Formats: sequence, C-alpha cells, structure tokens
Amino acid sequence: MGTEAHHIQRKFRSDKFDSDDISSLSLFLYESLLVVISHNKADEAISAVNLYTLQEEADLEELIGTDDLINAPNTSGKLYNHHQGFTLVPGLVFNPAHSQTYLSFATEVDPLQQEITYTGVGNNTIQVLGTVARTLLDSLDSKLPELEIAHGAAHVLDFFLSHAKDLLHQEIFIHTAPNSMYIAGFKGGELMVFNRFLIQDETALLRYIFTVLQELAFDQAHCRISFYGNLDWVHSSLENLQKFFKNIHTPAPTQKITYQKGAEAFKNTLLLEAYWRQH
Repeated sequence: MGTEAHHIQRKFRSDKFDSDDISSLSLFLYESLLVVISHNKADEAISAVNLYTLQEEADLEELIGTDDLINAPNTSGKLYNHHQGFTLVPGLVFNPAHSQTYLSFATEVDPLQQEITYTGVGNNTIQVLGTVARTLLDSLDSKLPELEIAHGAAHVLDFFLSHAKDLLHQEIFIHTAPNSMYIAGFKGGELMVFNRFLIQDETALLRYIFTVLQELAFDQAHCRISFYGNLDWVHSSLENLQKFFKNIHTPAPTQKITYQKGAEAFKNTLLLEAYWRQH
C-alpha cells in the first residue's frame, strides 16, 4: 500500500475538479493532521480537499512528495502551521526586525532550524508571530515556490475577531481541532486572552477553561462560552460541558468561503478551514 493510501483520512472532490484549474492551495498543518485545499481559478471556490493523518515526522515529507494537489501545476498557496510556539504583538509597537526577541519570550527559537513568520489580523492591530521548520520549507519549495507561511493562530484569531461584535461583558470563544484548542477571552468586547492548549482528555479541557475563567475573573454561570469545531476532538460533549457551564453554545461558524458543487461535504468535518478563509 502506498504512502498516500496508508495515511489518507478523507478526500473531497467537486464534480468539475481539474488539477489544471487550481489557482492556489491552502494547507493546514496540525500535530497529527494535514489538510490540503485547492481553490479554482474562476472564483477561488474550494474544488478539492485531501485530509491526512500523521503518525510520525517522516509521514509529512512523504505526503508532500505524493499528494496530487501539492504536485499539481499550480505554484502558489498559503500554509497555516498549527503548533504551540507563537505569540501576539500589538501592531502599534511591532517592528519586524525584533521578531526573534518578541517570540523568544513565548518559545525557544533556533534561527538555524526555523524561520520566523508574522501575520497581521484585525486590520493589522495584532501581529501573530510563529516559526516554521526550514526542512518543511525546503520540502515545499520545489512544489509551491510562491507559498506564504503563517502560524495557524492567525487564521483562528482572524475568525474570532470577526465575531467580536455585540458581545456580552464576559465572552469565551473556543476552536477545537484534533487534541487541541484555541481559546480567547473577551471582556467588554476587548480581547484579553488568546492561547492554544494541547488536550489529551476531558480533564485537561476543563482545567484550561477554568484557568482562563479564573484569570479573567469570569462567572462560570453567566459567561457565554461558544465552541466551534468537533467536541470529540477534545474528548468531550455538549452534555458533559453543560454540567459545568450554564451559558454554553455550539453555533455554526459564519461561512466565508464558497465551494464548487460536490466538494461541500468537507464542511461536515467541522474544521474551521471548511468555513473560513483569511484574506
């Protein structure tokens, strides 16, 4: 069995998918998941999606060499790299020349092994800084020489900030992904906390939520908590969470992306990239 067949989780294709009609790719890399999305030339609609599970580091390089979308004629795209090493810097004080210094307060940075990325969100009021392995960039360079890089937090925070209107005084937004979550706390409509946690069981999920509530002095009975994504990924359920939080919701995310007919089933994954595209 080939590498691609062994690691494939799911494939989605539009009825009119043509690899020669790809305008760009969106790649989302998590610790255990790679999502490859193709956009068509006419209107940037999603035309195809490949989802892969990743068990070890070598899987990624092998998949880059075999994935039919990455190896299509298109040469441009954007990679969102989800991992724990990132930080936020206010846009007013951000200086690209000091990126390594900003980031070193949040995570270790090895400039020989990693390249630093920064992406503006909220009309550039916030810069999201992260790192990407140079070995990964080398693997992708021959396939997608016009590839942009961003930390995955930029995609999620862009989504959260777009929903930061008509908020209650105490609001928590949570985006789930396989064994991880991003959490944002808004007080009086202002972003106070934004972080990412790895979640191996429901106990860890609850611990991190309560930690954020305590840090912000939020009332767990009245604070509104909105979960986006599949709760199975963080080993929980709405029924279980309602035992601890009274004002909890699982709203459907706003859709800021279009599909070619036949590829819409990707939305059933509940991944944020199935609904939201950062521009």
